[in-house]
Parts: sequence; structure tokens; C-alpha cells
Amino acid sequence: MRRLIFGLILLVLTTAAISCSSAVDGTITIKGKITCMGRGVADVFVTDGERGTTTLPNGSYTLSTHSDRTFIYYTLPQGYNSPLESGIPIFYKKIEEAQKSKWASAAKIDFELLKSEQDFSRHMFVVWADPQVIEPAELELLGEVAEDINRIISSEQYKNIPVHGICAGDIVFDKPELFSPYKEVVSTLGIPFYQSLGNHDMDYTGITEESSVKSYQNAFGPAYYSFNRGDMHYIVLDNVFYYGYSYQYMGYIDQRQLDWLKLNLSHVKPGSTVFVTLHIPTRYGESPSNPSLIQLQRESVVNNKALYSLFEGYNVHILAGHSHTQWNTIISESIMEHTHAAASAAWWQGPVGLDGTPQGYTIYTVDKGVVEWSFKGVGKELSHQFRSYPVGADPLYPTEFIVNVFNYDPLWRVEWYEDNELMGEMERFYGEDPLAKRLYVPGENKRYNWLGVGKTYHLFKAKPQKRGSKIRVEVTDRFNKKFTEDLVTL
Repeated sequence: MRRLIFGLILLVLTTAAISCSSAVDGTITIKGKITCMGRGVADVFVTDGERGTTTLPNGSYTLSTHSDRTFIYYTLPQGYNSPLESGIPIFYKKIEEAQKSKWASAAKIDFELLKSEQDFSRHMFVVWADPQVIEPAELELLGEVAEDINRIISSEQYKNIPVHGICAGDIVFDKPELFSPYKEVVSTLGIPFYQSLGNHDMDYTGITEESSVKSYQNAFGPAYYSFNRGDMHYIVLDNVFYYGYSYQYMGYIDQRQLDWLKLNLSHVKPGSTVFVTLHIPTRYGESPSNPSLIQLQRESVVNNKALYSLFEGYNVHILAGHSHTQWNTIISESIMEHTHAAASAAWWQGPVGLDGTPQGYTIYTVDKGVVEWSFKGVGKELSHQFRSYPVGADPLYPTEFIVNVFNYDPLWRVEWYEDNELMGEMERFYGEDPLAKRLYVPGENKRYNWLGVGKTYHLFKAKPQKRGSKIRVEVTDRFNKKFTEDLVTL
């Protein structure tokens, strides 16, 4: 009898040990279903950020994950919405919260989608970067940016179009406790607002890259993911790699994320348009001089070629922030990078960014596969696409007038007329915006003594032929929209 009891106890302990080791040392089997109004949704990509599968016709899925993974989440299919909490789409669930115990080797995770009746073949989205709030007073200022967006999306031009928002990182300024009140600001927009991780959104007390994202994950979910709107595929990546000691990071995308991206794109039709949001621009800025190694590490993605190679066969728009300046880079025939000026301008210290671009955001519209975009300054009309300065505004060019074209790219034209006579295109140059130069003198800002003007390549200059003449600047964007402004020479 004793042998029988001992044998039963040993069997139970052995079974439990096997079950525990399965969760601790190996795999956890996740089973679940994705439904909408009680019906299964087929062909939805489900992932743990490493492995992935798609739902069956009845909406069910099975995914073998590893005990070191945090989330199970899905790629939102076109025609649906995710539930929102304070404006943040909830497309994910934590694995540990679904396990019956810490050692469980299986879990059940279901998702419910919301069917949308809107036509997403035409939609819009707004991108802001670097709100970078450090105190509650700055959240109130960010609320004014949100109010400006609300006026735009409720205007006659856009009010009947599906809309979502994207933040290109640096949500806060090393203050993760402000994530919650930030979400309250976002919720006032009443739209799905997707987030991405910036270098100032990390936990700098951790000792590894993995530990640096905990606060962000608790507030917003996975640091990399994707969703669909109409025929457009949207991807958010985490390209801020934490060294493991205070405030040290570089622009880098690790192998696990690259492998996941390749897997994710395998479910996207070749030739599709893909929007990729990340914080640090993949290509170093506008400077004509060679950057230092530390500049390359902190202000670009050091393994960008590996990233670009995965985009072959797709039309890609990369959406970045980080620099508090605005510029566009044509990387290849099929890849264009948009670096967005800050919603905070220069860390809430003035009305323009380091390059003179107004505090603002960028509006993107999609209409049956055709993509257009336009910068929008807070409190400015949509027609405010450049700022002009009279002759002598910059001591370096005492006989020339200057124009700063905020969202310039090589397909724009910047021309000028003198007394109604076309004089040709203005000369593009690399320099400092006169207003930003006056506002941000290095060492003079009372809050941030490191704050100083930045240089930009979207400045233009020309020299009038005579004094007292009437000057008209005519800027034409890549979509053939024209913007004009008149000046009078002294």
C-alpha cells in the first residue's frame, strides 16, 4: 500500500515538474479565437513578436510561444477596429494574465474586433512626434495641439473620412508617470492613436535593452506591431536600442525584430504601400558634412541597410521623429523617409523647432492608393507652408531675402518674381533659420542651457536686382499645390 501511495505521489510530482518545465524552459501553447459580433474572423495574423500564425475560417488559432515573450497580439485586418482605452487601440493581451498559474504551459487568449462600416479606401492620419512632456503644464499645451487636430479632422474637408493618429516617439521626457495623463489628452481626439517608443520613453534604470521598455509596454503594449487601413499596411518598430547604462542608446533594430518584420511582410501583398513608424530616422540628417560616429549611432539606424532590404517589392514611407526638425529623404525609388518636426517645437521653449519649422504635425491622406501629405502648423492655416524673411534678416546674407520651406523635398519648386517678372528658382542652402537663431541662442535658455538653433537644408535665398521692388515668392509642392507670399525690398 505504501509503495502504491508513493508511486502515485511520484507520478503527480513528475507530471507537475514536466508541466512546469514546459512553461519555464520551453514553450507555452496559446489557443484562442478572434471574433466580431460572435463570428470568427479568418486570416488574421496573430503573433508573440517572434512567431506568428493566421486564424482559421472560424477565427481560431494556435500559437506555440516561449516563456520569455510578453504579449500575444494581432494585426488589425481592414474593415475592423480594435477596442480603445483612452484613445489607445487595445490589440494585445499579456500572456501571464491569461495563464492560470505562473507555471502553466497553456493559455487561452481571445480577441473581439469591432466591425467598421466606413470605407477605408479613402482615409487620413495625422503624425505628431516628440510631444516630450516633462510636467503637467506641458500636457495642457499638448492639449492645444490636440484641439488644433480636432478642428482639422472635423472640418468640411475631412469630417467624413476615417482617421487615425500616430506618435513617432518621445511621448514624454523621461517621465513615464506621465503616460497616463498623456493618454487623457489623446482620448480627446476620439480616434485610434497608435504610439511608438522614443529614447525618452525608456526606463533608464534597467541594465538591458529588454528591461528598458517595461513602462512603455505597461502603458501602450508591444513596442513593435502592425495594423491595416484599407489597402495600406502600417508597421510600428522599436529602433531605440538601450546600451544598458544611463541615457546611452543607438539607432538599431535587433535580429528578432527584423525576423518578425520579414514574417509580417510575408502576409502583405507585394507592391502594397507600407507605412513604417519608428523614432530615430533611418538615414542621418541633412548635413552635407560627414557625421561623427556618435552622431551616426544616436541620430540614424546603424543597420539601416538590413531594414531597407526587407522592403524590396513594397512602396514604403518611413515616418520618424527625434530631431525636432522637419525634412524628407528619398532613400530609393520605392522608399521615402519623412522626419517630423516636434509637437513640442523646441521642448516647449518657443513656437518653432530648431530648424524654424512651426510647432505642428503632418496630415497624410490616402485615396484609392494615392498618398499625399501636408505639414500643418498649430494655429496656422494649411496654406502656411513656408516663412519668408526680408533682405538683411540674416547677417550672413545681407543683400538677400530668405525663405524657409518647412516640408520641402526635391520635387518641390521654390521660385520668385520681381515686379511680376519671373526671376527663376531660388538657391537652396544649408544654414540657420533667422527666427530660430534669434530664439535659441546656445547657453541662454533658462531651462535648458544646451538648447541651440539647428541647421537645415530647406532654406532658400535670392538677391533682388533693385531696391524698392515688389517680390513674390511662389512655392509649388510635389502635388502641384501652389503657395505664395509677397515681400517688399527696402
